[in-house]
Amino acid sequence: MGIFRAIGFGIFLLIVANMMPAVFRGFQETTVVFFDTLSQTFLTAQDLQSEAARSLLEEVEE
Repeated sequence: MGIFRAIGFGIFLLIVANMMPAVFRGFQETTVVFFDTLSQTFLTAQDLQSEAARSLLEEVEE
């Protein structure tokens, strides 16, 4: 009975090993999209901050 369990586990490991590259590829794409979105958000925040500083400077100059 143990031999069948070992064979089944071996087949399961083969299936999981074959699925791994796709999982990693999906994870990699998700990570790239996440960090891209994060950097865009950060740049937008920087733009808003510099715009606020510019308008404040204009008010002070007036």
